Amino acid sequence: MESITNSTLNMIQRLASTIPTPSEDQSTLYLLQQTISQVTTNTNHRKDLLILTIIVILALELLSKLVYHVPSKKSKSIPVRGKHLDDFSTKDWIFIGVNKCMTGIFVYVYFGYLWGVRKEDDHHHHDHHDREESTGAGQHHHDCCTGGSGIWNTADLSTANTLLPLPFLFIIYDFFYTLLHWLLHVKGIYKYVHKHHHHQKAPSRANLDAVNVHPLEFFLGEFNHVLALHLVVRGVPMSGGFWKGMDVSWVGAALFLGV
Repeated sequence: MESITNSTLNMIQRLASTIPTPSEDQSTLYLLQQTISQVTTNTNHRKDLLILTIIVILALELLSKLVYHVPSKKSKSIPVRGKHLDDFSTKDWIFIGVNKCMTGIFVYVYFGYLWGVRKEDDHHHHDHHDREESTGAGQHHHDCCTGGSGIWNTADLSTANTLLPLPFLFIIYDFFYTLLHWLLHVKGIYKYVHKHHHHQKAPSRANLDAVNVHPLEFFLGEFNHVLALHLVVRGVPMSGGFWKGMDVSWVGAALFLGV
């Protein structure tokens, strides 16, 4: 058991090493590009990502089985509308398999982003290498300090960086997902992507039915979480400074996915 734990920790540390250190010179898009590039060009990192994906898939499968055994108060069943999809086609299984594999990559990028914008120690974050930008009249500011940070130190966990960000994360996520859902229903696009989701009119197989969507739709929906996390942490551009961002802990980020 100890060897498995050590191997897992070593794998996480290797994957963490692929994430660039935050810098005022790097945009979020550049940071994500560098992260993905380092993983895809290194054989050992690709193996680590594969193992992480397998772990995530197995964890979701276990959770999917456990929910059926959780005691719950009996309530009136939701009426079924439409015919149940009794058997999956080959296309269904391909989409399900691709989307499950994509989940591991999503988990890596999501928490990788939060690690990439992690809070640094003050003596490290504001050392003599920090560049300052002139604001006129001899005033300066640290451009690297705009927005919030990812909180990973257990001692820094608080209600302000764990629970307070949740409503903002959900509001931003739902706003962009609503726009995405509207776009997928546009007549010229619907039949190519979103139509597959609607051929299951009475879902009953928990995670299997949930991920049985077109891979493009799954990708956009899952990575919308990363967009929401970025906007909450780093702030909303072109908002005139209305929303400058806030700290989000790894626990808050996990709750955002799990709730």
